[in-house]
Amino acid sequence: MKNYLSNILPRLKQYSHDLDRKEVFIEVPWVIIDEQLNQQKYIFRRNGELVMSLNGQVTIGKWEYLSAAKSLMIDRVSDKILLNQNFIDPAVMILNKDGSKNENLILANEILLPDLDVPRYLKKIYYQKNNIGVLGKLMSGEIIEFINSTSGYINNTEVTIEGEPVSDRKAVLAKSGRILEIKNSQVVRILERQSYNTDQGVIIIEKTENSSPRKGDLVFTEKNIRVPDGKYKLGFMKSITVANGRIVS
Repeated sequence: MKNYLSNILPRLKQYSHDLDRKEVFIEVPWVIIDEQLNQQKYIFRRNGELVMSLNGQVTIGKWEYLSAAKSLMIDRVSDKILLNQNFIDPAVMILNKDGSKNENLILANEILLPDLDVPRYLKKIYYQKNNIGVLGKLMSGEIIEFINSTSGYINNTEVTIEGEPVSDRKAVLAKSGRILEIKNSQVVRILERQSYNTDQGVIIIEKTENSSPRKGDLVFTEKNIRVPDGKYKLGFMKSITVANGRIVS
């Protein structure tokens, strides 16, 4: 979760409430989720008490908003920590321990976010605020998104992978097997792999979707190895010539 938060939080800070809006977090059942997936409930009482419950065992601490530092100081009885706001809204509160870049206290409102899935919630906000849609999951397991588009992923639509710009590459959609050819974070072509029976056995041509094989297309064996140079007869009247694994005529 730490890596995901470090990537997405800078993009969300402009949509965050400030700590001085105490009504956002006062008298709310916040659940803290740590790296070991332990859950502890915090309730910031209006009178400055901090109710902390772990497995039903309650400890009463204190909290105070320090306006000069725009920070929250909490006394957990066992220690006192100073926290700066990272992201705050009615469902999620992420506070950064003062002096540390990546040490966050992650709290989820168990009423508004009962599944406590903070990364999923933050991603949803990021998508909504930036008009981002999801194309799907890649074979690599990553999620590929498209930006400011109503036409899907054609016509040089800008894309990101897990919110990051995409280097020139081919990305394969896990569900459909479609291949997205990406340059400068834009989809320039949608490819598909189609099998052909030839006079030299089965070959696979990587070509533009819903089109016939053409010059420049890659040609593979069934073992995903580029075929030897030569001429391959695809049908009664059609053949292709391959050199260096590509159709040359």
